[in-house]
Amino acid sequence: MLLCKNVIVNNRRTSMRLDNETWQALRDICRKENISLSDLCSLIDSNRGLAGLSSSTRLFTLAYFRRSLAEYEKQGQPAYKSRLYDTLNFMG
Repeated sequence: MLLCKNVIVNNRRTSMRLDNETWQALRDICRKENISLSDLCSLIDSNRGLAGLSSSTRLFTLAYFRRSLAEYEKQGQPAYKSRLYDTLNFMG
């Protein structure tokens, strides 16, 4: 289910429709990076080119966690067991 929330992006109020998991991922990223949601969305907005803000935000969260996993594996940590079916079950 998509949730519509208002966010201040580059000093203007706008709304974004994202699924709950993406909103949670953004909160996790903000906490880890010590940045406000507004500032993070402003950074995404400033670097999105012609793509829409909601789409760019979804892609950013995916790229962020993919890079986090790559860094984890690069440090010699074994990749965790397959989460494919756990993730599919979580989604619905």
